[in-house]
Amino acid sequence: MRSESIPVKTVVIGGGAVGLLYAARLVLSGQSASVVTRSARQAEQINRQKLTYHALDGQVASVPLAASPIQQGLPPGDLYLLTVKQNDLPGLLPFLREIPPNASILALQNGMGHQELLAEALPDRVCFYGINAEGARRLSGTEVIHTGSGSLRVGPWNEQASCDPVISTFVDWAVTVQIQASYEASIQPFAWRKLVANALINPLTAIFDVPNGALLENSYTVDLMRDLFVEAAAVANHHGQKLGEMDWQEIFTICRNTSRNLSSMLQDMKRQRRTEVEAINGYLVQKGKEAGIPTPLHESLLRVILLKTSMGEEKAGGDRS
Repeated sequence: MRSESIPVKTVVIGGGAVGLLYAARLVLSGQSASVVTRSARQAEQINRQKLTYHALDGQVASVPLAASPIQQGLPPGDLYLLTVKQNDLPGLLPFLREIPPNASILALQNGMGHQELLAEALPDRVCFYGINAEGARRLSGTEVIHTGSGSLRVGPWNEQASCDPVISTFVDWAVTVQIQASYEASIQPFAWRKLVANALINPLTAIFDVPNGALLENSYTVDLMRDLFVEAAAVANHHGQKLGEMDWQEIFTICRNTSRNLSSMLQDMKRQRRTEVEAINGYLVQKGKEAGIPTPLHESLLRVILLKTSMGEEKAGGDRS
């Protein structure tokens, strides 16, 4: 898919690993982009210090990037790239209702459930969704490292008659910076596959405190991942998404391609922040219960991550007192 080149001002919402990665790559390739952060402190630091970007080839760049805190609202733009965690999305809805009527929205959340949330909150908009497999790690509020190459699939949740020109231009840009980007007629089947991959990789890396690639180095973790895949595939198949051996092998490929990457769930755990486990494993458990399909392994991971998170929050609260 190719589109006519049109000027696009991208507003990246979220100062985490993925948000900083895309903001840096947009600016470095000559695109107009800014970032909206959760805290005024991070925005001030980015404006003052610039953003330090570590490329895959080891090169380091200092990126001038305009930043503002969400408390100031959303600046005008043509494309709003939602890179916040699922947990933070509800708080953005009042701001998203105020963006220009002709602006496009592209959501890059992990897990599932955000499509229903955006459709209900923004009924007059056609939102687009992205499945991002590019690896990134935030070293600080002003420093990000690109840890692995991967694909970027973009499209509407369900098929529609025509493609948004702004979304088309964004996909074309991604291709020019060597992202394996593609526009899909419907993103739903790819969202299910990303959900299952996240459900296998993220909680295990968070529990064992290892990068993605380490899961493939031990036969016990590989066997556990396989059993988790069988559970998840049964739920997905019930909902019309046929997952098989090729999908299992694709999860291996993701682990290899992002071998140095620390999953977002592990990074959240290290920062003693709430994770997205409820939108990932929790979603599978919920859909399994609705279908009468047991998912004991995913339910166990859900409980362990929630327990570790609550213990971390209690410890952090104790440290602050």
